[in-house]
Amino acid sequence: MPRYDKFDPVANGFRVNVAADYADADLGKIFGVGLDSTGKVVKGNGQSGVIGVLVVTSKPGVVGPLKQIARVDVMTQGCVTDFCATAGVPGTDVGVAGTKYYSDASGNISTTATGTYVGVCVEPDRLEVNVRAS
Repeated sequence: MPRYDKFDPVANGFRVNVAADYADADLGKIFGVGLDSTGKVVKGNGQSGVIGVLVVTSKPGVVGPLKQIARVDVMTQGCVTDFCATAGVPGTDVGVAGTKYYSDASGNISTTATGTYVGVCVEPDRLEVNVRAS
């Protein structure tokens, strides 16, 4: 499962409230995220465009059982280990060293060179994040 590594949320990201619950299927995945018009984080562009990445290591949300994590850390620069693209199977479909990754408007991270650049793999399972928000 992807996880933050070498990440200082004060200098290399920000903490923000989530706009809506995340599905159980999102656990263990990484998404490009933006902000909505109220300043809450959403998968994909939102109103701000993609401005960081979110590794879903627990169930963020605003209501429901086991969804009491209303604030999350969004990374703009740092390292994600055990990385695999959003559509991949965490722990199985790792990234490819030397490959650039991008977030599309829905927040899915892949090698498709459209959307917002989010980082490059320097090892098969380590993504160095440096989001270039437009």
